[in-house]
Amino acid sequence: MKIGIATDFYYPWIGGPAAAIRNLGRGLAERGHRVELLAPSPDGRFALEDDGGIAVTRVPTIRAPVGYNLRVAFPPRGISRWLDRTAPDVLQVHHPFPLSAATAFAARRRGVPVVATNHTVPACSLWGLQNVPLAYRTATWAFAAWLRRVLASADLVTTPTATAAGMLREAGYRGEVRVISNGLDTERFHPGPADESLRIRLGLDRRPIILYTGRLDPEKEMDTWLRAAAEAGRQADVQFVVGGEGTDRLRLEALAHDLGLAGRIRFIGYVSEQELPVLYRLAAVYLMLAPVELQSISSLEAMSSGLPVVAAAAGALPELVSPGLNGYLVRTYDRAEASSAVLKLLTDAPLREMMGKASRQIALRHDLGRTITAYEQVFDESRTRRGHRRVERVAAAG
Repeated sequence: MKIGIATDFYYPWIGGPAAAIRNLGRGLAERGHRVELLAPSPDGRFALEDDGGIAVTRVPTIRAPVGYNLRVAFPPRGISRWLDRTAPDVLQVHHPFPLSAATAFAARRRGVPVVATNHTVPACSLWGLQNVPLAYRTATWAFAAWLRRVLASADLVTTPTATAAGMLREAGYRGEVRVISNGLDTERFHPGPADESLRIRLGLDRRPIILYTGRLDPEKEMDTWLRAAAEAGRQADVQFVVGGEGTDRLRLEALAHDLGLAGRIRFIGYVSEQELPVLYRLAAVYLMLAPVELQSISSLEAMSSGLPVVAAAAGALPELVSPGLNGYLVRTYDRAEASSAVLKLLTDAPLREMMGKASRQIALRHDLGRTITAYEQVFDESRTRRGHRRVERVAAAG
Protein backbone atom coordinates (compact mmCIF):
# COMPACT_ATOMS: atom_id res chain seq x y z
CA MET A 1 0.00 0.00 0.00
CA LYS A 2 1.21 3.54 -0.75
CA ILE A 3 0.62 5.51 2.46
CA GLY A 4 0.93 9.27 2.63
CA ILE A 5 1.41 10.95 5.99
CA ALA A 6 1.16 14.69 6.62
CA THR A 7 2.24 16.16 9.93
CA ASP A 8 3.01 19.59 11.36
CA PHE A 9 5.41 18.08 13.94
CA TYR A 10 8.18 15.63 13.13
CA TYR A 11 11.70 14.75 14.19
CA PRO A 12 13.87 16.59 15.23
CA TRP A 13 11.00 18.38 16.99
CA ILE A 14 10.69 17.03 20.53
CA GLY A 15 7.32 15.71 21.60
CA GLY A 16 5.06 12.68 21.82
CA PRO A 17 3.25 13.12 18.46
CA ALA A 18 6.54 13.46 16.56
CA ALA A 19 7.88 10.27 18.14
CA ALA A 20 4.62 8.38 17.56
CA ILE A 21 4.43 9.39 13.89
CA ARG A 22 8.04 8.39 13.30
CA ASN A 23 7.54 5.01 14.99
CA LEU A 24 4.38 4.33 12.99
CA GLY A 25 5.93 5.35 9.67
CA ARG A 26 9.01 3.22 10.19
CA GLY A 27 6.90 0.26 11.30
CA LEU A 28 4.69 0.51 8.22
CA ALA A 29 7.77 0.70 6.00
CA GLU A 30 9.22 -2.41 7.65
CA ARG A 31 6.01 -4.27 6.74
CA GLY A 32 6.56 -3.48 3.09
CA HIS A 33 4.35 -0.42 2.65
CA ARG A 34 5.64 2.56 0.73
CA VAL A 35 5.51 5.47 3.18
CA GLU A 36 5.74 9.08 1.96
CA LEU A 37 5.75 11.75 4.66
CA LEU A 38 5.21 15.50 4.31
CA ALA A 39 6.64 17.54 7.19
CA PRO A 40 7.92 21.02 8.05
CA SER A 41 11.57 21.76 7.42
CA PRO A 42 13.58 22.37 10.63
CA ASP A 43 15.80 24.91 8.86
CA GLY A 44 13.22 26.49 6.56
CA ARG A 45 14.48 24.91 3.32
CA PHE A 46 12.95 22.30 1.03
CA ALA A 47 14.61 18.88 1.34
CA LEU A 48 14.15 15.20 0.53
CA GLU A 49 15.30 12.65 3.11
CA ASP A 50 15.14 8.97 3.96
CA ASP A 51 14.31 8.32 7.61
CA GLY A 52 14.45 4.61 8.35
CA GLY A 53 12.51 3.68 5.22
CA ILE A 54 10.23 6.74 5.29
CA ALA A 55 10.57 9.02 2.25
CA VAL A 56 10.39 12.46 3.89
CA THR A 57 9.60 15.64 1.99
CA ARG A 58 10.46 18.75 4.01
CA VAL A 59 8.46 21.80 2.96
CA PRO A 60 9.72 25.37 3.42
CA THR A 61 8.81 26.94 6.75
CA ILE A 62 8.93 30.14 8.73
CA ARG A 63 9.76 30.40 12.41
CA ALA A 64 6.71 30.48 14.69
CA PRO A 65 6.47 33.31 17.25
CA VAL A 66 5.71 30.75 20.00
CA GLY A 67 7.01 27.33 20.96
CA TYR A 68 10.49 25.84 21.21
CA ASN A 69 12.22 25.79 17.80
CA LEU A 70 8.76 25.62 16.26
CA ARG A 71 8.41 26.29 12.53
CA VAL A 72 5.26 26.30 10.44
CA ALA A 73 4.56 25.79 6.76
CA PHE A 74 2.32 28.81 6.29
CA PRO A 75 1.10 29.17 3.70
CA PRO A 76 1.79 25.51 2.84
CA ARG A 77 3.53 25.06 -0.50
CA GLY A 78 3.89 22.18 -2.85
CA ILE A 79 1.05 20.07 -1.46
CA SER A 80 -0.57 19.45 -4.84
CA ARG A 81 2.78 18.52 -6.39
CA TRP A 82 3.51 16.16 -3.49
CA LEU A 83 0.15 14.41 -3.84
CA ASP A 84 0.60 14.10 -7.60
CA ARG A 85 4.13 12.74 -7.24
CA THR A 86 3.45 10.28 -4.42
CA ALA A 87 -0.08 9.23 -5.49
CA PRO A 88 -0.96 7.72 -2.09
CA ASP A 89 -3.63 5.04 -1.79
CA VAL A 90 -4.57 6.65 1.52
CA LEU A 91 -3.50 9.78 3.40
CA GLN A 92 -3.10 10.03 7.15
CA VAL A 93 -3.00 13.51 8.71
CA HIS A 94 -2.10 14.13 12.33
CA HIS A 95 -3.01 17.70 13.23
CA PRO A 96 -5.54 20.47 12.57
CA PHE A 97 -2.66 22.83 11.82
CA PRO A 98 -1.74 24.42 8.45
CA LEU A 99 0.24 21.68 6.71
CA SER A 100 -1.89 18.73 7.81
CA ALA A 101 -5.20 20.52 7.26
CA ALA A 102 -4.33 21.82 3.80
CA THR A 103 -3.11 18.36 2.75
CA ALA A 104 -6.31 16.74 4.01
CA PHE A 105 -8.47 19.19 2.05
CA ALA A 106 -6.37 18.74 -1.11
CA ALA A 107 -6.51 14.94 -0.83
CA ARG A 108 -10.28 14.98 -0.38
CA ARG A 109 -10.68 17.07 -3.55
CA ARG A 110 -8.69 14.41 -5.42
CA GLY A 111 -10.77 11.57 -4.01
CA VAL A 112 -7.89 10.17 -1.92
CA PRO A 113 -9.14 8.42 1.26
CA VAL A 114 -8.19 10.41 4.37
CA VAL A 115 -7.62 9.14 7.91
CA ALA A 116 -7.32 11.92 10.52
CA THR A 117 -5.41 11.03 13.69
CA ASN A 118 -5.87 13.74 16.27
CA HIS A 119 -3.24 14.52 18.91
CA THR A 120 -4.57 17.77 20.32
CA VAL A 121 -7.60 19.52 21.77
CA PRO A 122 -8.12 23.20 22.66
CA ALA A 123 -6.99 22.73 26.28
CA CYS A 124 -3.58 21.57 25.04
CA SER A 125 -2.96 23.92 22.14
CA LEU A 126 -4.28 27.05 23.90
CA TRP A 127 -2.68 26.46 27.29
CA GLY A 128 -0.89 29.82 27.27
CA LEU A 129 -4.19 31.74 27.08
CA GLN A 130 -5.81 30.20 30.16
CA ASN A 131 -5.09 33.23 32.33
CA VAL A 132 -6.85 35.54 29.86
CA PRO A 133 -10.46 34.31 30.17
CA LEU A 134 -12.09 36.22 27.31
CA ALA A 135 -9.31 35.47 24.86
CA TYR A 136 -9.23 31.84 25.97
CA ARG A 137 -12.99 31.34 25.50
CA THR A 138 -12.92 32.98 22.07
CA ALA A 139 -9.87 31.05 20.93
CA THR A 140 -11.30 27.78 22.28
CA TRP A 141 -14.50 28.27 20.31
CA ALA A 142 -12.60 29.09 17.11
CA PHE A 143 -10.11 26.24 17.54
CA ALA A 144 -12.86 23.69 18.19
CA ALA A 145 -14.77 24.85 15.10
CA TRP A 146 -11.67 24.53 12.94
CA LEU A 147 -10.84 21.12 14.43
CA ARG A 148 -14.33 19.87 13.57
CA ARG A 149 -13.93 21.10 10.01
CA VAL A 150 -10.60 19.31 9.55
CA LEU A 151 -11.93 16.06 11.03
CA ALA A 152 -15.03 16.28 8.83
CA SER A 153 -12.74 16.03 5.77
CA ALA A 154 -11.68 12.53 6.82
CA ASP A 155 -13.21 9.16 6.02
CA LEU A 156 -12.16 7.86 9.45
CA VAL A 157 -10.96 9.60 12.62
CA THR A 158 -8.66 8.08 15.23
CA THR A 159 -7.12 9.27 18.48
CA PRO A 160 -4.81 7.53 20.97
CA THR A 161 -7.02 7.22 24.06
CA ALA A 162 -10.64 7.06 25.18
CA THR A 163 -9.98 10.28 27.10
CA ALA A 164 -8.89 12.04 23.92
CA ALA A 165 -11.99 10.74 22.12
CA GLY A 166 -14.15 12.16 24.91
CA MET A 167 -12.41 15.53 24.57
CA LEU A 168 -13.24 15.56 20.87
CA ARG A 169 -16.91 15.03 21.72
CA GLU A 170 -16.67 17.90 24.23
CA ALA A 171 -15.26 20.02 21.39
CA GLY A 172 -18.44 19.28 19.44
CA TYR A 173 -17.26 16.55 17.06
CA ARG A 174 -20.10 14.06 16.59
CA GLY A 175 -18.57 11.60 14.16
CA GLU A 176 -17.16 8.17 14.91
CA VAL A 177 -13.76 8.12 16.63
CA ARG A 178 -11.58 5.01 16.75
CA VAL A 179 -9.21 4.66 19.70
CA ILE A 180 -5.77 3.38 18.65
CA SER A 181 -2.82 3.75 21.00
CA ASN A 182 0.22 5.64 19.74
CA GLY A 183 2.13 2.48 20.63
CA LEU A 184 5.80 1.98 21.38
CA ASP A 185 8.57 -0.50 20.68
CA THR A 186 8.42 -2.71 23.76
CA GLU A 187 11.53 -4.58 22.64
CA ARG A 188 13.54 -1.38 22.56
CA PHE A 189 12.15 -0.14 25.87
CA HIS A 190 12.49 -3.05 28.28
CA PRO A 191 13.61 -3.71 31.85
CA GLY A 192 17.26 -4.51 32.40
CA PRO A 193 20.41 -3.69 34.35
CA ALA A 194 21.55 -0.10 34.62
CA ASP A 195 24.31 1.04 32.28
CA GLU A 196 26.95 2.46 34.59
CA SER A 197 28.81 4.14 31.74
CA LEU A 198 25.80 6.39 31.07
CA ARG A 199 25.47 7.13 34.79
CA ILE A 200 29.07 8.30 34.85
CA ARG A 201 28.77 10.30 31.63
CA LEU A 202 25.76 12.18 33.00
CA GLY A 203 27.55 12.94 36.27
CA LEU A 204 25.12 10.89 38.37
CA ASP A 205 25.92 8.95 41.52
CA ARG A 206 24.37 5.82 43.02
CA ARG A 207 21.39 7.51 44.67
CA PRO A 208 17.94 6.51 43.35
CA ILE A 209 16.83 8.58 40.35
CA ILE A 210 13.43 10.21 39.86
CA LEU A 211 13.06 10.86 36.15
CA TYR A 212 11.16 13.05 33.68
CA THR A 213 11.71 13.12 29.92
CA GLY A 214 9.90 15.32 27.41
CA ARG A 215 9.23 18.91 26.47
CA LEU A 216 9.92 21.64 29.00
CA ASP A 217 6.97 23.86 28.17
CA PRO A 218 4.35 25.46 30.47
CA GLU A 219 1.62 22.85 29.95
CA LYS A 220 3.93 20.15 31.36
CA GLU A 221 3.56 21.75 34.82
CA MET A 222 7.22 21.30 35.72
CA ASP A 223 6.92 23.91 38.48
CA THR A 224 4.86 21.44 40.51
CA TRP A 225 7.31 18.70 39.51
CA LEU A 226 10.28 20.64 40.90
CA ARG A 227 8.47 21.62 44.09
CA ALA A 228 7.52 17.98 44.67
CA ALA A 229 11.14 17.02 44.03
CA ALA A 230 12.36 19.56 46.56
CA GLU A 231 10.00 18.17 49.23
CA ALA A 232 11.03 14.59 48.50
CA GLY A 233 14.68 15.58 48.53
CA ARG A 234 14.39 16.96 52.03
CA GLN A 235 13.23 13.56 53.30
CA ALA A 236 15.19 11.06 51.21
CA ASP A 237 18.66 10.72 49.74
CA VAL A 238 17.62 10.89 46.11
CA GLN A 239 18.55 12.62 42.85
CA PHE A 240 16.45 13.96 40.00
CA VAL A 241 16.99 13.90 36.24
CA VAL A 242 15.09 16.08 33.76
CA GLY A 243 15.59 15.17 30.11
CA GLY A 244 14.34 17.27 27.22
CA GLU A 245 14.23 20.82 25.92
CA GLY A 246 11.67 23.57 25.72
CA THR A 247 10.80 27.21 26.19
CA ASP A 248 10.86 26.87 29.99
CA ARG A 249 14.26 25.24 30.52
CA LEU A 250 16.23 28.26 31.73
CA ARG A 251 13.47 29.39 34.08
CA LEU A 252 13.09 25.87 35.46
CA GLU A 253 16.81 25.58 36.09
CA ALA A 254 16.69 28.84 38.04
CA LEU A 255 13.65 27.63 40.02
CA ALA A 256 15.44 24.37 40.85
CA HIS A 257 18.35 26.38 42.26
CA ASP A 258 16.01 28.58 44.30
CA LEU A 259 14.31 25.46 45.71
CA GLY A 260 17.63 24.13 47.00
CA LEU A 261 17.93 21.32 44.48
CA ALA A 262 21.52 22.15 43.50
CA GLY A 263 23.58 18.99 43.71
CA ARG A 264 20.45 16.84 43.49
CA ILE A 265 19.17 17.58 40.00
CA ARG A 266 20.54 17.35 36.48
CA PHE A 267 18.96 18.95 33.43
CA ILE A 268 20.46 16.78 30.69
CA GLY A 269 18.76 18.26 27.62
CA TYR A 270 17.92 16.26 24.54
CA VAL A 271 18.49 12.52 24.92
CA SER A 272 19.56 10.60 21.80
CA GLU A 273 17.61 7.67 20.39
CA GLN A 274 20.37 5.33 21.49
CA GLU A 275 20.59 6.58 25.06
CA LEU A 276 16.90 7.05 25.84
CA PRO A 277 16.07 3.39 26.62
CA VAL A 278 19.24 3.16 28.72
CA LEU A 279 18.28 6.27 30.67
CA TYR A 280 14.97 4.75 31.76
CA ARG A 281 16.81 1.69 33.09
CA LEU A 282 18.87 3.96 35.36
CA ALA A 283 15.78 5.35 37.09
CA ALA A 284 13.77 4.16 40.10
CA VAL A 285 10.53 6.13 39.56
CA TYR A 286 9.01 8.08 36.69
CA LEU A 287 7.21 11.30 37.65
CA MET A 288 4.72 12.89 35.22
CA LEU A 289 2.54 15.74 36.50
CA ALA A 290 1.31 17.34 33.27
CA PRO A 291 -2.47 17.92 33.47
CA VAL A 292 -3.33 17.72 29.75
CA GLU A 293 -1.67 14.58 28.40
CA LEU A 294 -3.68 12.87 25.65
CA GLN A 295 -1.63 9.72 26.19
CA SER A 296 2.00 10.39 27.25
CA ILE A 297 4.51 8.48 25.15
CA SER A 298 7.23 9.09 27.72
CA SER A 299 5.14 7.51 30.49
CA LEU A 300 4.58 4.48 28.26
CA GLU A 301 8.32 4.26 27.60
CA ALA A 302 9.02 4.36 31.33
CA MET A 303 6.38 1.71 32.02
CA SER A 304 7.71 -0.55 29.28
CA SER A 305 11.15 -0.17 30.90
CA GLY A 306 9.74 -1.51 34.16
CA LEU A 307 9.28 1.70 36.14
CA PRO A 308 6.46 2.56 38.54
CA VAL A 309 4.84 5.87 37.65
CA VAL A 310 3.56 8.72 39.78
CA ALA A 311 1.22 10.76 37.59
CA ALA A 312 -1.34 13.53 37.72
CA ALA A 313 -4.92 12.26 37.91
CA ALA A 314 -5.74 14.27 34.80
CA GLY A 315 -5.97 13.95 31.04
CA ALA A 316 -5.41 10.41 29.80
CA LEU A 317 -2.84 9.48 32.46
CA PRO A 318 -5.41 7.49 34.50
CA GLU A 319 -5.68 5.17 31.49
CA LEU A 320 -2.03 4.22 32.04
CA VAL A 321 -1.62 4.35 35.80
CA SER A 322 -3.75 2.19 38.12
CA PRO A 323 -3.27 3.37 41.73
CA GLY A 324 -1.69 0.69 43.85
CA LEU A 325 -1.00 -1.52 40.83
CA ASN A 326 1.73 0.18 38.80
CA GLY A 327 2.03 3.53 40.58
CA TYR A 328 -0.02 6.34 42.05
CA LEU A 329 -2.29 9.08 40.76
CA VAL A 330 -2.12 12.43 42.53
CA ARG A 331 -4.19 15.57 42.39
CA THR A 332 -3.05 18.13 39.84
CA TYR A 333 -0.79 20.88 41.19
CA ASP A 334 -0.49 19.05 44.55
CA ARG A 335 3.24 18.89 45.19
CA ALA A 336 2.81 17.43 48.69
CA GLU A 337 0.75 14.50 47.43
CA ALA A 338 3.19 13.90 44.56
CA SER A 339 6.14 14.00 46.96
CA SER A 340 4.44 11.58 49.34
CA ALA A 341 3.77 9.10 46.53
CA VAL A 342 7.37 9.27 45.37
CA LEU A 343 8.61 8.67 48.92
CA LYS A 344 6.37 5.59 49.29
CA LEU A 345 8.09 4.05 46.31
CA LEU A 346 11.59 5.13 47.30
CA THR A 347 11.33 3.56 50.73
CA ASP A 348 9.87 0.24 49.60
CA ALA A 349 12.03 -1.64 47.09
CA PRO A 350 9.72 -4.71 46.86
CA LEU A 351 6.79 -2.39 46.11
CA ARG A 352 8.79 -0.65 43.36
CA GLU A 353 9.66 -4.00 41.84
CA MET A 354 6.08 -5.24 41.95
CA MET A 355 4.70 -2.05 40.43
CA GLY A 356 7.44 -1.98 37.81
CA LYS A 357 6.45 -5.46 36.64
CA ALA A 358 2.82 -4.36 36.46
CA SER A 359 3.85 -1.31 34.41
CA ARG A 360 5.61 -3.57 31.94
CA GLN A 361 2.51 -5.73 31.51
CA ILE A 362 0.31 -2.68 30.90
CA ALA A 363 2.80 -1.29 28.38
CA LEU A 364 2.80 -4.54 26.43
CA ARG A 365 -0.85 -3.87 25.56
CA HIS A 366 0.42 -0.81 23.68
CA ASP A 367 3.06 -2.63 21.65
CA LEU A 368 3.78 -0.89 18.37
CA GLY A 369 3.01 -4.03 16.39
CA ARG A 370 -0.61 -3.87 17.54
CA THR A 371 -0.81 -0.20 16.58
CA ILE A 372 0.55 -0.84 13.10
CA THR A 373 -1.90 -3.69 12.52
CA ALA A 374 -4.79 -1.53 13.70
CA TYR A 375 -3.81 1.25 11.28
CA GLU A 376 -3.41 -1.17 8.38
CA GLN A 377 -7.02 -2.19 8.99
CA VAL A 378 -8.17 1.44 9.26
CA PHE A 379 -6.38 2.38 6.04
CA ASP A 380 -8.01 -0.54 4.20
CA GLU A 381 -11.43 0.40 5.58
CA SER A 382 -11.04 4.06 4.57
CA ARG A 383 -10.26 2.98 1.01
CA THR A 384 -13.33 0.75 0.99
CA ARG A 385 -15.55 3.55 2.31
CA ARG A 386 -14.26 6.01 -0.28
CA GLY A 387 -14.82 3.41 -3.02
CA HIS A 388 -18.42 2.91 -1.89
CA ARG A 389 -18.98 6.68 -1.97
CA ARG A 390 -17.70 6.83 -5.56
CA VAL A 391 -20.11 4.08 -6.60
CA GLU A 392 -23.00 5.84 -4.87
CA ARG A 393 -22.20 9.14 -6.62
CA VAL A 394 -21.99 7.45 -10.01
CA ALA A 395 -25.33 5.67 -9.40
CA ALA A 396 -26.98 8.91 -8.32
CA ALA A 397 -25.63 10.73 -11.38
CA GLY A 398 -26.97 7.97 -13.65
